[in-house]
Amino acid sequence: MVSEETIEGCRRGERKAHKTVYETYYPVMLAITRRYIRDDEEVMDVLNQSFIKIFKKIDQYHPENSFEGWCKRIVVNTSLDHLRANKRYRDLFNFEAIVPSYQTFNDGLNTLSMEELYEIINTISPISKVVFNMFVIDGYSHKEIADHLNISVGTSKWHLSSARKQIQAKLKVAYPELSVLYG
Repeated sequence: MVSEETIEGCRRGERKAHKTVYETYYPVMLAITRRYIRDDEEVMDVLNQSFIKIFKKIDQYHPENSFEGWCKRIVVNTSLDHLRANKRYRDLFNFEAIVPSYQTFNDGLNTLSMEELYEIINTISPISKVVFNMFVIDGYSHKEIADHLNISVGTSKWHLSSARKQIQAKLKVAYPELSVLYG
């Protein structure tokens, strides 16, 4: 967590304040970017773009809100903008209407580490991964996801369900001894 004095230093364009913010939030923001983008070079590009936006838009930050939360929102939005702008990802966002089939996911795997779960999440289809991250990890509603990705709410729900099914299938393979949890 950075002090209000550091944030004010960023507003004044002080390089030392920028460095403090960057070094403090780099690990968290890197992890967020990696949840959306697989390629390491692209991750670094998006992360750097995110920090540039944070410093350029710092006057839009309101001290009554969480600074880290504000920064996270910029990183998520920058990651989504990158996915939409990149040709190889853009084609993933062009869907015909898909009938939603929303099911509940059993998340009772206490023995699974977050790193192992992130590795599994990184192997699912890209659009389902984006929807899953936005809904489950970043707390977006289906309406917000639909607006950000230019898809319908039903398509967002379908991708969440698809992501959960893909994760569940991978967990069955990785942890067959826990198959009793999968039904």
